[in-house]
Amino acid sequence: MKLGGHRYGSFLEAANTAAKLAIYSSYLEQGHNVRKTSFLHHVEPKRVRAIVKEVEALKADGKSLTSLSDQEPYYLIGLPFLWQEKYPWEAGQCRLNNHYLSAKEHEALYEQLPADLPSARFLDMLEFLDLIQLLHEKSQAEYPPSRQMPLSDALTEHIKFRLLHSGTVTQVDIPFLSIPIFALTRTHYAPKGQQERVFTMIDDLARFGKLMQDWVVEQPDVLRGLEVFDVAPEQREKALAELDTMLKAWADKYHQEGGHPMILQLAAGTREPGDA
Repeated sequence: MKLGGHRYGSFLEAANTAAKLAIYSSYLEQGHNVRKTSFLHHVEPKRVRAIVKEVEALKADGKSLTSLSDQEPYYLIGLPFLWQEKYPWEAGQCRLNNHYLSAKEHEALYEQLPADLPSARFLDMLEFLDLIQLLHEKSQAEYPPSRQMPLSDALTEHIKFRLLHSGTVTQVDIPFLSIPIFALTRTHYAPKGQQERVFTMIDDLARFGKLMQDWVVEQPDVLRGLEVFDVAPEQREKALAELDTMLKAWADKYHQEGGHPMILQLAAGTREPGDA
């Protein structure tokens, strides 16, 4: 259950449900010790308490545990795009609104951040939390009312922790400002850590299986793609980075709010003998 999902309910939701069940299982194994469970799973104690409460409420009501799934990866993947759309930045502009910085303070702030920042301005704590709230509302709108989940403080802290832990967002605490500053440091989200990636892997495999089933019955909006090629060893990283940029540009070109929902899922890596 901790590494591979579970056999009950919708397999498409198994990965997210299994993540919560793994935390709850550890909570029981650790004698109901929230702090130890939090340490084992790299999850904020508030989030552990919220998951325990959620699981026990479902058990008490006799409801299916598949309703634990909250489609968390969707939140995280979408945040960089929403940030750049809502808080864009252009060269020559100040990245930090409503805060005047001296030359020395400006230098101290940028020393803590990478040089190639995305075109998005910095946010203070309130703006960052508002952005998470907006992302939550957008994603929940896709579900029927019975499956929509309110944004709790624990879930907010969990989303914030994952974004910071992955390096997608960087928090800068500087003495000359009374509140922390948040900077978008990557244009994409990728989970960090083996356990987090296991859950994402299972979710991706389930989704890929559903797409291939649609391909088998010749659904008109499904494309199966496969390329086999050799590349110079010193060009591998450059080739993958270029592919990532091309895919993002392609999706941006055809994206239209309210249009037909589509998804592109892809993995590229070393070819094994016999692969075709």
